[in-house]
Amino acid sequence: MNCASRYNESSRLNERRLHFNVNALRDIIAESVHALSRHIIKFAKIAEGGSFRVFEATFQDSLKVIARLPYPCTLPHGEGIASEAATMEFLRLQGIPVPKIHAWDSSAANPVGAAYMIMEKVEGKELELSWYDMTINERMDVMEKIVDVERKLFDIRFPAYGSLYFQGSLDPSIRTIPITNVGERFCIGPSTEYLWWYQLRNELNVNRGPCTLLMKEFSLVELVAVKRTFPCST
Repeated sequence: MNCASRYNESSRLNERRLHFNVNALRDIIAESVHALSRHIIKFAKIAEGGSFRVFEATFQDSLKVIARLPYPCTLPHGEGIASEAATMEFLRLQGIPVPKIHAWDSSAANPVGAAYMIMEKVEGKELELSWYDMTINERMDVMEKIVDVERKLFDIRFPAYGSLYFQGSLDPSIRTIPITNVGERFCIGPSTEYLWWYQLRNELNVNRGPCTLLMKEFSLVELVAVKRTFPCST
């Protein structure tokens, strides 16, 4: 038995097969950056990721824009794109260097015929391609920047466990908890963690969050840990 048969290659390809309107996608990409689709001089697929098919549109003025379309088998449907778009925008507003989201739609009920995310392309070179050519001081500078990003991430506090969403982006029947310390744009909703959704788990009627009980439990655990470390603390 060859490797293709052993790993059900035909089934895996069918799971990823996506029919969509290329011209409609080009129109949305152009509109998202206030341009015209006829100004796109090159449109090409540049990657097949674990969950997304990735395209790059190049405009006459050399602007490059990325379009990411989830495979039909990518889970969760709807919530995944909605949460990722909100999470990236939330992080960007916190000063974390992530690409800007120009447009997104978590439903396939649009002219493209598929969910999509349109985002800016970040210019630069992968760290692994230049790490061994860098001096010690340059490496230290990079590590300091990475630590600074991690510090900002750990400083963020949320009112519940779950995943980030824009307010109003989910069905009104889905429970959410607003994040009030950063305005009124964001909320915590159901977790998009893959383990909650794969192998038909998406069909289960279970509570995927948001959860505030864990916040109280972890706060108690932290308090116990502090008292064990510093017995005289109050």
